[in-house]
Amino acid sequence: MIRKKKASAIAIDSISRLVDMPYEPSNRELNQIHQRLMNGRKEFEQAVTKTMDAVIHMSAMDLTLETNVEKVEQINASVSASAEAIQESVESTAEIATEVSKAHESLTATIIEVSDESGKIMEEIRHCEQSLTSITDLSATAISTAKEMKEDIYGLIDIIQNMNEAIAAINSISAQTNLLALNASIEAARAGEAGRGFAVVAEEIRELADGTKALTGRMGTFIDRIQEASNKSSDSVDTTVAELEHINENIQNVWEITGKNRTGMDHITDSVSSLAAVSEEISSSMNELDHQMQYVNGQCQSLKENADSLSISSHSIAELVDPAKTIEKHLDESAKLMGNMARDAFYMLDNQIILNCLNSAIQAHQSWLHTLNRIAQNQKLEVLQTDSTKCGFGRFYYAFLPVNSEVTAIWNGLGDKHKTFHAYGTEMIAAVRAGQTDKLQQIYRQAEACSKELLADFKTLIQVIETLSRSNIRIFE
Repeated sequence: MIRKKKASAIAIDSISRLVDMPYEPSNRELNQIHQRLMNGRKEFEQAVTKTMDAVIHMSAMDLTLETNVEKVEQINASVSASAEAIQESVESTAEIATEVSKAHESLTATIIEVSDESGKIMEEIRHCEQSLTSITDLSATAISTAKEMKEDIYGLIDIIQNMNEAIAAINSISAQTNLLALNASIEAARAGEAGRGFAVVAEEIRELADGTKALTGRMGTFIDRIQEASNKSSDSVDTTVAELEHINENIQNVWEITGKNRTGMDHITDSVSSLAAVSEEISSSMNELDHQMQYVNGQCQSLKENADSLSISSHSIAELVDPAKTIEKHLDESAKLMGNMARDAFYMLDNQIILNCLNSAIQAHQSWLHTLNRIAQNQKLEVLQTDSTKCGFGRFYYAFLPVNSEVTAIWNGLGDKHKTFHAYGTEMIAAVRAGQTDKLQQIYRQAEACSKELLADFKTLIQVIETLSRSNIRIFE
């Protein structure tokens, strides 16, 4: 009987403190109560674990949702602005394209006119070349004729020279005849009457010699004039030949210039043809540009409509933030209620639950530090929790308040360090937004140093809790 009462007292004491106890058959109802309470506490522990996990994930989701809503709104504003800018650019480009099209039409007309004028100029050059050919032929004929004339004049001069020689001979004979007639007259005079008839003949011969002399004199004068005219004609012919040769040289120069002009006109004609081909390509490109502008304009309208839809979706997503925050708040309140309940013997959490939460907090802490390092390295913002009460450790830290003095000695000093650690995140974000990239590495090094202190405290805290667990002492008692 005494043993039965002692067993009941032990069972009641174990139930009041909700610790393990040996099950005695005589204490069947107490055993069942104890079993239900123990099972309930384990289920409470599972509820605490899941609630903490849910509130942490909900907090991360809220932060991600808020950040992405801001990004979506910024992107939407940027897309809308870009769409409007593109549309304005398209309209401006369309106006420019219209002006270019008009200028192109004018250019095409000018090209056609240049092509026609080039054809006319080429025709004139051909006529000019034909005329130059005729002039060159006439000039060559004139030079040839002048040279033949010069040779004829030289022959005439030779004949005149011979005539002069013949006249000189006649003059000589006439002088001798006159002298002989004179001698004959003298001899006839000496002969008297017998030489009277011979004297008459001699006088006639003398008169004939004088007439011959006078005639040859006139012939000499005439021949001298012919010779003088022949010499002048020879000089004129020489001058004419020289002038004709000079004219021929000038004609050859003109011919060469005309040939170069014709070559240049050929190049111009080829260039005009190439320009006409390019003009056709430009015309085709302008038509294609017009089609593309219409397509881009349609795409801009579609982009604007999508931007409007995105704006509506962004507002819809933003509307989810408040309910999510409400859920997060309720979960946080539930976690804190559970934290308070955990100090009661019936709901007191096992130390391993706290260790699991601490290990999860350490992993989240290290992940946070890696994110901060990427921001410092890449100089680009990422999703980063800066509220120390909403991170993995913060949710756990502010929900549960240990009682054991060895734990609280470490626990109470974590809050300020943890706030300082997250403050570096706020400072990092502000520096990135301000473009103060030279401060990023310094901020990260400070955060890293603070992290080492926190991790050292976490490690020490884990060691203390593990030591208490081996002595079957819970941190909430």
